[in-house]
Amino acid sequence: MSTVDLMLLGVLIQKPMNAYEMKKEMEFRNINNWVKISSPSVYKNLVKLYKSEYINGETVREGEMPEKTIYTINEKGRNYFMQLMHQYSENPGTVYVDFCAFIANLHYMDYETGLKMIAMLQDSLAYKCDNVNVQLERMEGVSFYATSIITLYSQMYTVFYNWLEDFKKQYKSNNKNS
Repeated sequence: MSTVDLMLLGVLIQKPMNAYEMKKEMEFRNINNWVKISSPSVYKNLVKLYKSEYINGETVREGEMPEKTIYTINEKGRNYFMQLMHQYSENPGTVYVDFCAFIANLHYMDYETGLKMIAMLQDSLAYKCDNVNVQLERMEGVSFYATSIITLYSQMYTVFYNWLEDFKKQYKSNNKNS
């Protein structure tokens, strides 16, 4: 499954675009905040989708501007899009939380340092949650789907923060017994 393919095809369903416009659309929609998608992956996956004949490309030139390729999703691409949508609905994948590696290795730290690092992690999660909530407030009139995703992130940061609060209590209790 390719999340990048799914996002690119979804953008092309809206309207035909060139690679730069697609990259800008991804930035405008803050997609890189919730899907791992970089500028190079946009270009790389567009080429792959084109070679796989999921999208069509037409090279155009406007005035003195350099040539650009306008991509359009075709029927094969729509079928691939639907296939990806079905795959994700049947198997949403595993949620990888990067700070789990930190938690797994926390026992190698002395107690006080570990406690400070847990607090720093909580502060970081609170900061991210605040930023997402500010972003959410600015999204008035933006699509229901986009605001739903940002709301999900806000709730996840809150859950992680609260989980760490419980973990911190257990960490303190566990270290008192050592």
